[in-house]
Amino acid sequence: MKNSSSHELIHSFVETVGQPYLAQSTPPDAEVLAQWRPARSIWNFARRSQVAVSGLKRRHLWLDQHRITYLEGGRHDGEAVVLLHGFGANKENWLFLAGLLASRYRLIIPDLAGFGESHFIASSNYRLATQAERVHRMLGLLKAGPVHIVGNSMGGAIAGIVAARAPEAVLSLTLMNAAGMRGENMSDFEAALMRGENPLIPASLLDVARLFRITTRRNRASLSALLTPILYREMVHRNPVNHRIFRDILHIEEHPEDLFSEIQCPTLIMWGDCDEVLDVSCAASFKQLIPHARTCIFKDVGHLPMLEAPALTARALRTHWREARRQRTH
Repeated sequence: MKNSSSHELIHSFVETVGQPYLAQSTPPDAEVLAQWRPARSIWNFARRSQVAVSGLKRRHLWLDQHRITYLEGGRHDGEAVVLLHGFGANKENWLFLAGLLASRYRLIIPDLAGFGESHFIASSNYRLATQAERVHRMLGLLKAGPVHIVGNSMGGAIAGIVAARAPEAVLSLTLMNAAGMRGENMSDFEAALMRGENPLIPASLLDVARLFRITTRRNRASLSALLTPILYREMVHRNPVNHRIFRDILHIEEHPEDLFSEIQCPTLIMWGDCDEVLDVSCAASFKQLIPHARTCIFKDVGHLPMLEAPALTARALRTHWREARRQRTH
């Protein structure tokens, strides 16, 4: 029997956080969105350079009129691992971690539709369930077979939907600082949303620097100093697009309690204890709905463990995947 108190808690997130934000924020102009195109920036060069030294190959496929760009590499005959980035992020967020996994696993790392180098189409739908359906179809096109799927933040919610709705496609699930559940404690990000502000959608250089302060804890100064000058023009240019996609994300088609409680595959709930975007208390909410899941909390880590502590993250993932294999053979 499902826990009614957890149902009320999740419902409270939609009412007290999502609805005030939608009521106080202005939707992006439809004409601006229709005319929006990616801009050239220093990030384009930096992105290609990063990929070039990673050993991964940059590839493309088509889904719903979107050209999806993804990275693929690692061990061709290894178990497939899919890494899904969070809101406003991109596939390159995983490159530090990818280098620690490539010797043993086949890696598939997409820019989700609407993000990074993948197409944004103003008339399209970027709700979580739609994105999950696209990921599932992508796995079929790539003949990836059942995969270990890992999602950070928004990508975690999408990964969870894939695991719940297409269990045959998933060997194991990792929810890394995942979106989709309300924790006992309100984060600074949620408090900002209630004021009609969204720190994840920067409009200036200072906003980008603030974003990295909110999303990271370990190595915060060095990550911000390195990434802010490279990324700020790209992030500011994407401002109207990210506003549109965020509003789509807030339209939930299925109650999270009903959805995540259907997950049966081996599951790891991974969180940084200093997350200012989605408070670490969210991990307990996920654990309520997925009682067979294991929980791994990293000390002095924020919202992006794969960037802040890639070696620690890689060890936890490899342990989880070994355990998942052991469960399948018994």
